[in-house]
Amino acid sequence: MSTSPKRRSRRATPLTPEPLYRLGTAFWSSGVLFAAHRLAVFEVLEARPQTGSDLAGACRLTPAGAEKLLRACASLGLVTEDEAGLYRNSPLATTFLVRGKPAYQGHLLDYFADLWARFGELDHLLRTGEIGPREMAFNLVRPNDERQAAERAWVLAMHEIALGGQAEALCRAVDLSGYTRLLDVSGGAGSYALRFAEQYPGLTAEVFDLPEVVAIADELIQQSAVRDRVRVRAGDFVNADYGYGYDVVLLSGVLHGLGERHILRVLKKSYAALNPGGCVIVQEMTPDAPSPAAAQFAALFSFNMMSGATYSAEQLALWLNQSGFLRITVTPLEQACWFDHVISGHKP
Repeated sequence: MSTSPKRRSRRATPLTPEPLYRLGTAFWSSGVLFAAHRLAVFEVLEARPQTGSDLAGACRLTPAGAEKLLRACASLGLVTEDEAGLYRNSPLATTFLVRGKPAYQGHLLDYFADLWARFGELDHLLRTGEIGPREMAFNLVRPNDERQAAERAWVLAMHEIALGGQAEALCRAVDLSGYTRLLDVSGGAGSYALRFAEQYPGLTAEVFDLPEVVAIADELIQQSAVRDRVRVRAGDFVNADYGYGYDVVLLSGVLHGLGERHILRVLKKSYAALNPGGCVIVQEMTPDAPSPAAAQFAALFSFNMMSGATYSAEQLALWLNQSGFLRITVTPLEQACWFDHVISGHKP
């Protein structure tokens, strides 16, 4: 008689279409978030807790619509409901979704919402390389003031990303001790130039971008305690010269929007702008990000751009080397939410 223990039969987990349901309805959650943001729900709830009826009056919604929206926001972790039926912002919403708070991310949501049509017509973009007819029609009839507001929202969205932890992650990844002049190429709102100037009292910085962009950067610079050491310069970073005499050239989120020819052009101009011993710092999102979620984000983000792509850290390092830079280092950013690698190189 055998005394060996009986083996329990293991049944394979049945394959179901549930993951497809989650993927196919992911835009439902986005729609709820965008609607609540546009309707100022989080600002209203920050003032005081609200019932569904209260919110309907404050945000000019139907009572049924307000209740549905609040319940959906609760399911997404954006609000909470108590036993009395009063809704409050969750810590996530209070921190990031209330206008005027230091870590506000609302302009970034506006930018995401602007991409709604592009991802709905992604098949057209992939076939033709051009945006789809619905997005094209929307752009043609969009009022000029709304278009300008969207462009401003994009610049401020990049500033919000920096404030959300990206600037701190970059400053931890590189050491600019001993350097005195930094050029932030296509520097947007100047967020990283400001943060480096704050960390290094001996550093002056220049933010180089299009005239309409540096106008916004200058607004933020004038509100800063380091405004006497950060200035702006208007120009087209692809075609204009960068000047000379810099110790650091920063290219944050610049190269993924370009093809190889323009990347090499930008890197060679960066090299020419540097003093001997100076360094270039490339901060980018990459498909070889440290986490699967970040790698997925980089792959999806490439659809936002009409040119360029997201490139591996290895490829970016190779282009730095081809442009004359030596002592190249690749640093993964484990804790950052947007850009996941810093690649730096030095001019001999």
